[in-house]
Amino acid sequence: MKKMIALLSPVVVTIATAVHASEAGGHEQITFLGDWLPRLVNFAIIAGVVVYFMRKPIRDFFRNRSVEIAKAMQESKDARERAVAALAEMERKVKDLQAEMDRMVEDARVRGEQDKQSLVEEGRKMVSDIDAQVKQGVELEVQKARTSLQAEASTLAVDLAEKSIKETIGAKDHERIVKEYIAKVGGKG
Repeated sequence: MKKMIALLSPVVVTIATAVHASEAGGHEQITFLGDWLPRLVNFAIIAGVVVYFMRKPIRDFFRNRSVEIAKAMQESKDARERAVAALAEMERKVKDLQAEMDRMVEDARVRGEQDKQSLVEEGRKMVSDIDAQVKQGVELEVQKARTSLQAEASTLAVDLAEKSIKETIGAKDHERIVKEYIAKVGGKG
């Protein structure tokens, strides 16, 4: 770049000098030989010098630029291929993730059904156990009530028999029964 500036500086100075020298105030008559020919010759010389000295840098610039453009295009192509591959990979992962989510939902549904069945079975077992306990408790209470009723009935029967005997047996009968009992037991009467 510095080399190019160094080469173009004299050209710019020459052009500026030519422009300043050609300032005539507009009073001259313009002719091809008098006005345009020196300018064209000057331009041809300057263009020849520029082409002579700048030919290799310009050629290298455009050659390098072509190489850089080709390299950039290749990098762009490679980047596009990587992006397409990454997109395909992500799409595959999304599909796999969707399949995994579907599988997890199905597993959760099956597990929920199993839990539901086990809870229903457990509930039935608990109802059956409670029913058995209630029946056992009822049977125990019925047995207690029977025993209590039998004891009370026995007591009432004894009381009624005693009362009935007291009413029907007089003093004579009482003495006779006592004597018979003593005789049976083995005593003297």
